[in-house]
Amino acid sequence: MKIATFGLDIQPGKVKYTNEAFEKLVKKFSPKKITPYTVEFIGESFEKADAIVFDSNKKLDFIFIDLEKIETRLTRTSDEAERALLTKAQGMLEKETLLCDAQFSEEEKAFLKVLAPFSFKPCVDKENSQDVNALIEDVLKKAEILLFFTAGEKEVHAWEVKKGSSILEAAGKIHSDLARGFIKGEVIRSADLDKFFNMAEARAKGLAKAVERDYLMEAGDIIEIKFSV
Repeated sequence: MKIATFGLDIQPGKVKYTNEAFEKLVKKFSPKKITPYTVEFIGESFEKADAIVFDSNKKLDFIFIDLEKIETRLTRTSDEAERALLTKAQGMLEKETLLCDAQFSEEEKAFLKVLAPFSFKPCVDKENSQDVNALIEDVLKKAEILLFFTAGEKEVHAWEVKKGSSILEAAGKIHSDLARGFIKGEVIRSADLDKFFNMAEARAKGLAKAVERDYLMEAGDIIEIKFSV
């Protein structure tokens, strides 16, 4: 994930994010390789960003960037439907409502993705003093991204998937072969990490749940995929 910043003293570069579940997995398995979730802060490169964080004191300055873009577009279009949407978006921004927090129809959302106003991307309002790890957690929540894990002695790896995704889609994030040859999934809740020593004990205690391809992922799920290609 690439995160742009506005008015915040965060240096551009990659940052490794970990949470309690990831740290417990590392401690439990002592893996040869550790791959935490990584984000990249990219300064004010809003066009390239998946999400944006800004200083609350700079909110109006941030909104003004979108207002200028929309007002320019309004002077160039004669399409009534487009003008109606642009006027709606303009009104939201003038009320200091970010477009990511406004209600739009699916058709309106499709147009806004093309127009690409910056505040339509997931945006988080934070002070300069905000801890980066907590800031990333807030961005993930706003962007509706869930982290899940694969774990073992070889590697503990954090992965991302959109909220509402199935385990089949999660398997595809790991490797296309896992999705293509998916047979069954096995899921352990991160809340149960303190209840077992290793995967064999987790299965013996019934903490590892067998699921089909339509299982919807939850934050912190530890998964294993059975597949055949």
